[in-house]
Amino acid sequence: MSGVGPVPCDQGGRFPSRARGGLLEPVRDRRFEQLVRAHQHAVRAYARSMASTPANADDAVQETFLRAWRYLDSFRGDGTFEGWLIRICRRCVIDVETRERRSADASAAAAAEAAAHEVEGPDERSETMALVAVLPPDQREVVVLCGVLGYDYESAAAVLDIPIGTVRSRLHRGRAALAQVLEPKARRATA
Repeated sequence: MSGVGPVPCDQGGRFPSRARGGLLEPVRDRRFEQLVRAHQHAVRAYARSMASTPANADDAVQETFLRAWRYLDSFRGDGTFEGWLIRICRRCVIDVETRERRSADASAAAAAEAAAHEVEGPDERSETMALVAVLPPDQREVVVLCGVLGYDYESAAAVLDIPIGTVRSRLHRGRAALAQVLEPKARRATA
């Protein structure tokens, strides 16, 4: 894979169109595969922190990469590719969660899924992600982007399409809530 150089872009900085076909199609496929490998960890971490179940997170990640492939030509390069993927993932998580709620047998399916994961082993979430899961979604997504994935305020604001001040206030409230959760644990550990 390391032999694949930069993909030639059109004058707008976009990937060559699939409709054009020709010799660039295999290069485009390999380049997209490289991008998926480079960013799948961050997209998966974001999805797992926002979805109600690991299955919903996995569905959202899969849908994210399908949509990214389908609309790759629309990536303008205004921000980072990872930020663009997380923005798609945010919408996919919302869509998957909405479909789940609309499903008449959602509770039975969720119980079956939870039982299946218990048999397979513990959830892959780290202790940090388990703590972050207690936050409200608006605070959780900012804490994950800035605290877990290392985004700066401006990048997080661009991904979430919110003002920088909103990122700062949500991050502050999220960190304060996490401190309240961790404080009793710290007392017990020192007692």
